[in-house]
Amino acid sequence: MGNQKQAIHERNILMNTKTKKIVAPILALTLCAVLLCAVLAGCKTAEEKREEGIVPPVEDTGISLNLYQPNPSRAGLWQTLAADYKAITGVTVNVKSPEAGAALTELKEAFKNEEHTPGVFLFNHPREYRAWQDNAADITGTEAYRHLIDNRMALTAEGKVIGLPVGVEAFGIIYNKKILDQYFALEDKTFASVNEITTYTELERFVKDLHNHKAALGIEGVFAAPAYKEGESGIWTTRLFSIPVGQELTARGQELTGEKLGDLTWNHGAGYRNFHDLMTGHATTKEQLENRSHADAVKEFASGKAALILGGTEFLGMLNSVPSHTVTKDDIAFLPVMLDMEQTGRQGLAFDVVEYAAINGKLSEENRLAASAFLNWLYTSEKGMDFLSNKLNVIAPYDSQNEGTLPNNPLSTDAFAWLKKEDTQNVVTWSALTAGEEFRDKVLGSNMTAYHNGESDWNEFKQKVDKGWADLRESWDQAFR
Repeated sequence: MGNQKQAIHERNILMNTKTKKIVAPILALTLCAVLLCAVLAGCKTAEEKREEGIVPPVEDTGISLNLYQPNPSRAGLWQTLAADYKAITGVTVNVKSPEAGAALTELKEAFKNEEHTPGVFLFNHPREYRAWQDNAADITGTEAYRHLIDNRMALTAEGKVIGLPVGVEAFGIIYNKKILDQYFALEDKTFASVNEITTYTELERFVKDLHNHKAALGIEGVFAAPAYKEGESGIWTTRLFSIPVGQELTARGQELTGEKLGDLTWNHGAGYRNFHDLMTGHATTKEQLENRSHADAVKEFASGKAALILGGTEFLGMLNSVPSHTVTKDDIAFLPVMLDMEQTGRQGLAFDVVEYAAINGKLSEENRLAASAFLNWLYTSEKGMDFLSNKLNVIAPYDSQNEGTLPNNPLSTDAFAWLKKEDTQNVVTWSALTAGEEFRDKVLGSNMTAYHNGESDWNEFKQKVDKGWADLRESWDQAFR
């Protein structure tokens, strides 16, 4: 499809959204009517109607778009959004959702059905592309892609963008502002602000200095001790391990949709090990980590026993679930996990892509344009941003996002500020690549426990993880055929 024609169509949809009118052929008359109405006594402007949630009636344009989303529990949310889009633009969006556990199977079947074939479809795992690659449209020229803040978050295949992030979650070190303010007020502290901590070397010095001042700060450890208990280790296995994997794949320009994802080079493995050793060596406890749950770590942090804890934007909910917690939402903020000892520039947060949106390239041009316009509206309109932030509870990584449309979560606000920093090297990760009970528990979890307890060395850990990574890739290729 021509980029110019596509852009005009998308802008027409947005114009319709803002003026609450419908089709481009009568757009000029509509704008005149709105302006005339604004000067008449007692007549509300389109902007006033938007603010009050008033959606004027529109005619049915006859355009229909099928949207496939893989999470059955979210079907109602997307249907409500579809009703809003219909009222604003006149375009019908039919939301299709699978039975539990049958997302990919039903998506592939939907592609075969002309009536139900999706125009826009959502998916979670980058390797899923192998199952429907013939249906993937090149969306490099779409207006929505141009609004993406960090192009590395888009999913590509053979150099073409085929997936845009529906949302991201941030991950890093969460710190207690009160405790750190106490530290910065000490006469013999090494650092005067978190802004001075920009590299692993500085982070290491900072953690050790906090450790040396434990008594003065009233903490039992710098970090809340991580959970090694089977099934509970995802924060530091799946999420933390995604950082060196993400750095490696990005550095070598690896497309996640490629035929072979390749073996791990461990170019960033030393940083992973150093950070792990720094964390466990300065935690509230070093013993019996295999018996600890993540809830144990959250309780320690929530009660002020530790200054730092690993976590993501979802941590606020965990904190609020702890009875009688002394740490509040106003006390928490992000510090990046810094792995590279010889990095250049300021290390940023890790941003994990949790879901993508794609367009069916086998649709008619008219329907492809309608699909593209819907995504542009989703990623640039106030109502679309509100849906992503407050219904799906994700950070939409687009330049149309602002503090007023972010989730009501200080960690989300903090993370978005990091995302926009131009002098910062944020890390794009894909926890879906390292997820799964077998890899998390039997490969990363059990072997890191053995390493931590002195039962194996680092080379043994790497060898077993390499084998587990190869097995995991094979399981993807089997699952996503």
